[in-house]
Amino acid sequence: MTISKGHTAQSDGEVPAAGRPVLLACSHGTGNVSGQAAVAHLVAEVRAELEPVRVIDTWVDVQEPSLTDRTRQLSGQPAVIVPLLLSAGYHVYVDMARAIKGNPQHRVAAALGPDPRLSVIMARRLNEALRGHGAEPITEVDTVIMAAAGSSEPDAVRDCRVTAEHLAHELGVPVQVAFLSAAKPTVHDAVAEARRSAKDLAGRPASARGGKHGRVLVATYLLAPGFFHNKTVTAGADITAAPLLLTDAPTPPELTELVVEHYEQAIQE
Repeated sequence: MTISKGHTAQSDGEVPAAGRPVLLACSHGTGNVSGQAAVAHLVAEVRAELEPVRVIDTWVDVQEPSLTDRTRQLSGQPAVIVPLLLSAGYHVYVDMARAIKGNPQHRVAAALGPDPRLSVIMARRLNEALRGHGAEPITEVDTVIMAAAGSSEPDAVRDCRVTAEHLAHELGVPVQVAFLSAAKPTVHDAVAEARRSAKDLAGRPASARGGKHGRVLVATYLLAPGFFHNKTVTAGADITAAPLLLTDAPTPPELTELVVEHYEQAIQE
């Protein structure tokens, strides 16, 4: 069932089903309607998978009810916050930690990444974008850039680099990582540098470049449509893939699986 405006079908005062903790599916939040719907679809899939466990959506920013409000409402009940975030940065280490402070019945599960399954979805989206443009499959002369949101947290940046390695393995070509905020190189700079390199390559003999000019392709390491994906599209790549979640396509089963898995792992710790 798709959830509207952050409300679930259950009342906030109910006891968790079968004694299992409530799952607070916590995403960043966005003002983008398509992004809101895409994340709501993911939460609905998790709810259906875990029924009768209570699954409630919440956010650390932009949308309401906030995570702080949710944990306050559930202060007398066990709950697991599953970050619907691709890496663990400020929102996990600060916002979510603060939201459960003083309540031993609440805990925070791991962020969704890094995990090879996320790279499987990214590769799928990039190949979908290529087919949608009637373009040829990826070749060794193309430059593939993985666009990530970015973080001031070094661990989150390292996690993105690990994910880029997973994606390179999945695609069978090297992958560069670039960021949309807080870390470098930026996606715009990485695309511009790839353009300069392609121009240099074009001046070489055909035998040295396989007879082709490489394209600049961007794989998008973002959960859903919104501000950052719009920014990615303006970076000037030849083809930019969609984010992991879309409003007009089924929720990738790998994402549902990861959320459920992280919830189960957290309650067993």
